[in-house]
Amino acid sequence: RRIPDTRERTNLRSQTMSGILRAAAPLARRLNAVPKGPIAQQTRGMASDPNAPPKVAYPWLDPTNPQNWKEEHLVFTILGGWGVVIMGAKSAFS
Repeated sequence: RRIPDTRERTNLRSQTMSGILRAAAPLARRLNAVPKGPIAQQTRGMASDPNAPPKVAYPWLDPTNPQNWKEEHLVFTILGGWGVVIMGAKSAFS
C-alpha cells in the first residue's frame, strides 16, 4: 500500500470539505430564505402610552410635580427615603 504524498492528501481533504459544503448548501439556503407570506406587525409591548403626557428627563427639572417623573426616578426617591428613615432610626436608637 502506497502512502499518498502531500498534494494528494491536500486534494483528498479539499474534496471531502467541498462535499460537506455542497451537502449543506440547501440547508443554508432554507435557513436564510426570506418568508414569502405576510409578516407579523411589530408591536411595542414595553413602550409607554403614546397619549400620555411627556416625562421629564431628570426630576430636578420639575421637582414639584412627581406625576411627570419617570418610574425609575420615583423608585430611587422612595428607596432613598427608606434609607434615610432606617439610618436615622439606627443612629437614634444606638
